[in-house]
Parts: sequence; C-alpha cells; structure tokens
Amino acid sequence: MSISPVNKMQWLLRRELWEHKGMLVWTPALIGVVMTVLGALMAAATVARTKMHTALIVNGEEISWSTIFNTRTFGPRRTEIIDAVANNYTYAAAPLFLALGFLVFFYCLSALHDDRGDRSVLFWKSLPISDAQTVLSKAAIALLVAPLIVAAAASLTSLALILILSGVLAANGIHVFAELLATPGLYLGPLRVFGLLPVYCLWALPTVGWLLMVSSWAKSKVFLWAVGVPLLLLILTVWAGKLTQTESDLSWIQMNVIGRALLGTLPGSWYLFEPELLPRMHALAEGGSHMTRIDVFSNSWSSLALPAVWLGAAAGAALIYAAIRLRSWREEG
Repeated sequence: MSISPVNKMQWLLRRELWEHKGMLVWTPALIGVVMTVLGALMAAATVARTKMHTALIVNGEEISWSTIFNTRTFGPRRTEIIDAVANNYTYAAAPLFLALGFLVFFYCLSALHDDRGDRSVLFWKSLPISDAQTVLSKAAIALLVAPLIVAAAASLTSLALILILSGVLAANGIHVFAELLATPGLYLGPLRVFGLLPVYCLWALPTVGWLLMVSSWAKSKVFLWAVGVPLLLLILTVWAGKLTQTESDLSWIQMNVIGRALLGTLPGSWYLFEPELLPRMHALAEGGSHMTRIDVFSNSWSSLALPAVWLGAAAGAALIYAAIRLRSWREEG
C-alpha cells in the first residue's frame, strides 16, 4: 500500500516536532510562562505597595487614580486609553517574537547537518521518502509551524498579561474589564498576529534557504560558514566601497543580500530592509491609537507590493532547491 505525499509530509512534520520539541514547543511555552509569572509578581507587588492609590495632592487632600479615572470629564480620555490598550496589548509578547527569530535561525542551521552527524540520515534515506520531501518538511517547520506555535504562545501570554493588568487596576478601584471585553481590538489582536504569518514567511524565506543550504553542505562548523561568509562579504563590500568611494552603491548589497541572509527570521525585519515603510506607518498612526495597530498590520501587508520581497523569496526558493540537490549528492560517511 503506497503512502500519499500528503501523508508522508504529515509524518515528516511530526518527526521534526518530536525531535525538536524542546526548541519548538517548550521554549516558547516556557518564555510565555515566565513572562506571565513575572507579570503576576509585579502586579502583586504593585497592589501590596499601593503605589497607585495616590495620584496627586491638591490643597493637602489626596486624590486617587480611581477618582480621576472614574470622573465624567475624564470619560473620553478613559475610552481612548482603554482602546489603546486593547489594540496594542499584543506588543507585550515582544520577547516571544524576538525568540522566534533565534529559534528558526538555529533550527535551520542544524536541520540537515545533524542528520549526518548522528547518522540518522542513513535510516531516513532507506525509507520511501525523497530528499525534496525531507528538506521541504524542515522548511515548513521553520516558515509555518514554528511561527504558528510562537503566535499562539504570544497571544495567550498577551491575554494573560492584560488580565493581570485589569486585576491590578480593579484592586485600585479602576474597573475596566467590562469595557475591555467590549472593545473589538481585544479579539482582533491575536487574529492580526496570525494574519501576519504569510508576510513573515515570505520575508524569512531567503534566510531559511541560506541556512538550510549551508546545513546541507557544511561538514562541520556550520555556524561559522553560515555567519562567517556573509560577514566576510560585508567586510569586503565596505572595504571596496571606501576604496572606490561607492559606499552608497554597495549599501543595497549589504542590506538586501547580506542582511537578508542573516536577519530575515526576525519578525518585522521588513522594516529594517525597507525603511520607507516606517514613514507610512508613522503618518497613519497619527490618526489615533486605534489606527496604530491596524496600520502595523496593513502596513506590513503593503510590503508585499515591493519587488524586494519577491526577489528574496525567489532566491530563498533557489537556495532550498540547492539544499535538496546537495543532500542528494553529499557523500555520507
């Protein structure tokens, strides 16, 4: 009985998750738990010290934050603050998004090299699984599965932190939980995080392709090859630019070739590679706190209109194909 390619890919993905469960699953979960625990401890300390009880003193009379926050004249500002929190609370999970860049980087770096190091490649080559399916399964883990896991962990952590914040405010007489629940941004935040995954996938493709190719080719010292070669090229371009006084002409190579080979796995790297996106975001963000979160989402998607992302994606696909061919040709043993 033959196994369909879809079933083979499912088994390969399960194998990768099983072999790298600590890196891909437990690390994001642990970071999320640590962030939540630290947030809870800080909240408990804040409530215990009652730092928020006194906002200011007028004519010797103490006025609490709850009194100010619950006054009718403060109503519009209160709504604006709640709206800003609801639309931007997922930023609290920034450490998880940063960790995603490192997790994907080091996973790709060892993905094909470790198979040769522990000789398990001989076992997998004895199965009816092609080199293309093996390499593509590892690329899928890096570009799809790992970001999905981190996005889920980030969403849960952000929700936990905003609940803790609501508890701290409630302990100080500021009850905003019901208003937060009625704010659409509270529910749209996680959806926007997941909605940015296709953008991340395309911008990360060159780095993933480069790392998989080096992992498939290098016999040893994979990190030095993967990082050292681009850095050496960077030094050479800087030297050549100063020698020929063409630094501005070579800056495109430094950012779009060398930079994208190493930094593409960081979420939001498109703002680094395409600085022109930042003025657009800042201009639209002036419309209010509600627009800030929406603009990050739409502004990131607008980066797909730039040719650089598609040129990089094509280069990444070519590098993944090279990794497949190198795995086929590589002498094992």
